[in-house]
Amino acid sequence: MWLTRNPAGRYALNEQASSSDTTGLDPKLGGLLSYIVPPITGIVLFLMEKEDDVIRWHAAQSIVFGVAWVALWVVFTVFSTILSTIIPIIGTLIGFLIWIFLIIGALILWVICLIKGYSGQKWRMPLLAQYADRVVAPKPAAS
Repeated sequence: MWLTRNPAGRYALNEQASSSDTTGLDPKLGGLLSYIVPPITGIVLFLMEKEDDVIRWHAAQSIVFGVAWVALWVVFTVFSTILSTIIPIIGTLIGFLIWIFLIIGALILWVICLIKGYSGQKWRMPLLAQYADRVVAPKPAAS
C-alpha cells in the first residue's frame, strides 16, 4: 500500500499501487539501484522483487559481483601481506601495483554495471554471469 495525496489535500491509502511481490520500481531504476552498493542493494532488491525479471537479474548479478569483489579483496590482501613479508620493498611495491589495477578494474566494471542497469539491458558480466543465472533460477530439489 502506498500513501498518496488526493486532490482535496488529504492523504489516503492507494491499494492498487501495491503488491507483496513487487517493489513497484521502474525496471531501469531497479537495475541501477541493484549496483549502488553491491552486494547489499542486490540482496535487498532480490528479496523484495519477485516479478520483474530485469530487476531480479541485475540484483543477482550485483550479489555475485559484490561477493566476488570481497573474495578477491581477501585473497589479494593475504597475497600482498605474504609478498611484503618475503620481499619487503619490492613485494610492497608489487602488491600496491596489483591493488591499483584491481581497484581501477573493479571501478570500471562497476560503472559499466550502473550504466547497463539503467539502460534496462540484461548485460552479462564476463565470468560472473553464469553464477547470477544460478541465483535467479536455482535448480529444483530432487524428490
